[in-house]
Amino acid sequence: MLITLSRTGGIIPITKKADAEVDWTHNQMEELLKAIKKEGEGPDEQRDATSYELQYKGETFPVNLEKVPDLYKKTFDNLKEDLKISKPGG
Repeated sequence: MLITLSRTGGIIPITKKADAEVDWTHNQMEELLKAIKKEGEGPDEQRDATSYELQYKGETFPVNLEKVPDLYKKTFDNLKEDLKISKPGG
């Protein structure tokens, strides 16, 4: 399955994205989403805050990267390293 990590915000508000093909089961993905869920419904309240989102099967989930379980850390570290500026609409 394809997952996409997006980073938005920062001092210069740009969006960066990276994709990865993973072979996680549906149950593993559900457990991951529960573990990394970011608390709160709205955008970060701090000015110039950076936010991360995970896109999976057409849905977008706010992410707290500090909560990524060890099993998935390498994938998320690689995604963070591969983040590239996303053109509008891309």
